[in-house]
Amino acid sequence: MLTAVVLTLLGSVAHAAWNLLASRAHAEDARVFVWVYSMFSLVALAPAAAVALARGADLSWTLVAASALSAVLHTAYAVSLQAAYSRSDLNVTYPVARGLGPVLASAFAVVVLQERLSPVGWAGIALITAGVGVVSTGAAPAHLQARRAAGVRWGVLIAFAIAAYTLWDAHAVAGLGVDPVLYYAVGGVWMCGVLTVSSGARLRLAGEVARRHWRTGAAVAVLSPVAYVLVLVALTMAPVSVVAPLRSTSIVIGSLLAWWWLGEAHGARRLVGAVVVTAGVAALVLG
Repeated sequence: MLTAVVLTLLGSVAHAAWNLLASRAHAEDARVFVWVYSMFSLVALAPAAAVALARGADLSWTLVAASALSAVLHTAYAVSLQAAYSRSDLNVTYPVARGLGPVLASAFAVVVLQERLSPVGWAGIALITAGVGVVSTGAAPAHLQARRAAGVRWGVLIAFAIAAYTLWDAHAVAGLGVDPVLYYAVGGVWMCGVLTVSSGARLRLAGEVARRHWRTGAAVAVLSPVAYVLVLVALTMAPVSVVAPLRSTSIVIGSLLAWWWLGEAHGARRLVGAVVVTAGVAALVLG
């Protein structure tokens, strides 16, 4: 259990770190920057995919098809996230997106799948809502209010993408029984294809973006899969009820980094909101 806790916390740090780095990459085109680090990520994922195949993972048509839909959802998430960071602050967008994502996934489970939430779960939703309210309100100059409003809007959009890929990936791994590491790697191939098609003529900027942001792109390409794989490994050692709430600590870590390192405004208020959101996510999962 202790190993699972450590791995999950390391994964939270990695997730917050790559978001911090991505928020600092003011690339000429957000979509092209996502394409650059996604291509880098394929190189980082190749050894993990090879190991999974060597251990007997099945590269089935089911896995390939399921990962294609996952790639579309993850592409929407990544492109929206990068666009948000060019228009708003990390310590607004990040807690809103990471907090509301589980709420939307739970709402789908309750309304569509007819699942039931306990009183603790409903309390978690209330806490998340309150935390988002703390993050997104308060006196500020007009230009900061505009950035904050943009962060809330983009955060909500990103939360829908998070809820969608969370529900689909959970179905693919648990319901369809695909190998999670190979599934993630094949999804990366699909994602690069989706980004290539959707970027079109914008890819003429790829060389310049890669030249100017290759360090950030390489770091994101490594940290993002590492954060995911660490959580996967932790889930083999501890139940979701332990891992998921611990993973939500990335919200607090991200807000702290944005305050201390980036010097974003109203850091104390937004940190309090992030703590409330994290407590709400923990209660929602436990409930």
